[in-house]
Amino acid sequence: MKWRCFVSAGLLWACGSSGVAGSPDASDGSVGDAGVDASPVTVPSYERPIDLVFKVHLEPQGSLEYYKKRRDDVESVRKLAEQYGLKLTIHGNGEFWQYAREQGDEATVRTWLANKHTVGPHMHTVYCNPDGEHAWRTAKDQETADPAFVDDLWKDHERELKALLPDVTITEATPFDCDQSTFISRMDAHGYTTLGGGREEISEQWMGHHPFHPWRIGGSYLAEDLGSKVVLVSHYAQFTEQDFHGPPTGSVFADQSLAHHQVGFLQIYLNRLHAERTGDAMDKVWVYGFLTHDNKSTQTVRAEIEKFLVWITTNFGSGKVSARGNAILKPSTMTDVYNDFIAWEKEHPATSSFNVKTPTMGAGQKINQLDEAQRKALYPGTFWGMAELLRADGEHVVDYVKPVDTFSGAGVSCHELSFGERGNATKRARRWLLWKETDGDVSIDMKNVAGKDTIRRWNPRDKTQATVSASAVAIGNEPVIVDVGDP
Repeated sequence: MKWRCFVSAGLLWACGSSGVAGSPDASDGSVGDAGVDASPVTVPSYERPIDLVFKVHLEPQGSLEYYKKRRDDVESVRKLAEQYGLKLTIHGNGEFWQYAREQGDEATVRTWLANKHTVGPHMHTVYCNPDGEHAWRTAKDQETADPAFVDDLWKDHERELKALLPDVTITEATPFDCDQSTFISRMDAHGYTTLGGGREEISEQWMGHHPFHPWRIGGSYLAEDLGSKVVLVSHYAQFTEQDFHGPPTGSVFADQSLAHHQVGFLQIYLNRLHAERTGDAMDKVWVYGFLTHDNKSTQTVRAEIEKFLVWITTNFGSGKVSARGNAILKPSTMTDVYNDFIAWEKEHPATSSFNVKTPTMGAGQKINQLDEAQRKALYPGTFWGMAELLRADGEHVVDYVKPVDTFSGAGVSCHELSFGERGNATKRARRWLLWKETDGDVSIDMKNVAGKDTIRRWNPRDKTQATVSASAVAIGNEPVIVDVGDP
């Protein structure tokens, strides 16, 4: 049996086999090993763990006072991440790196690198004043349309990071999305192989979530070009925010609350579990990324992030393995994901890594106006129905509520969700997401949990529904979604 172990910040995250399944001995109702029976299960193929990426963006600073406050907040974020064995990917505007050098904070940044975090530039549309002052100027629209100007702007940000860390090779970057037709060549010319998220945020409008896998970017937001030298590592926007965001500017509603991040992670987990069970994802690289900013990492935000880290490490990390003996989760930087992706490509040459389709829209139709039929036709995965039932937007909310351990003795994980109208707490109803880690069918009695004799059961593939007896709910090899009706 071949074992693959992942250790971060001195903590054993997972140690799983890449061959025959193990037999987890816990039965506490937690997500990763919820009441799994001890019978061995054959592994169709090794399934990689989910790369968990914790991203930090350092914004334009504005003043030395702002810099010092934000630097200290980022240090608090770093300590929080390391407490839970996570790595940070820290991308910053040139002005942050400029202040760090002038204020003698090079040692702080080098501590980040020594602790296995990574750094890179994050180019906003600001550029360094010719007189060297710190109030970096905001570029005008006509300036950002000039390729030569954009090239010089990128160099401003790069120069400050290089002056701080002259001996460090930088291969990650998160630039603003300039002209899509020249973006790839510009990334290549500046020596970047790994792109931070942003352009993929529009996928939330028709997929209900970000792509589960990294990919080689093409010439538009979700295009894939297997010949490109640039790999995108997806991550969600600012943790805790619930607002319109992303390219095209302001068109995508993003729910980054703790409760919806928990829903989002369960979704990628269940898709990976299906791939592990069936072997239909070719051992692809799985990635779940989340983000905070230096100017938005307040104590309140950090407290929400810590709740997420407690939940995710308790249920998926810290030694957790699947019923088939595979590690579930791995703390990663964007560079770690890139390296995982390169390894995957060598095993699967000339193969698409995510198969996302580009929508065809009607005259005047906006990206956030795709109807259900359009979204279904575009969905690249197996469980379109689950994605629709778990998606949140500007009008609807789907939140994680709590685990339900009532059925752990039957080997069934159950989690209560809340869904309904955004901004109207009186228009909410309960929904439950259930699954088995092992193969085979069981029947459970949900009458007491649901408080009803009958419940509505949804098909996770096509979103069809049926009314079934709450006292005999069949749980098999695919996720089960049930509720008692709309709010």
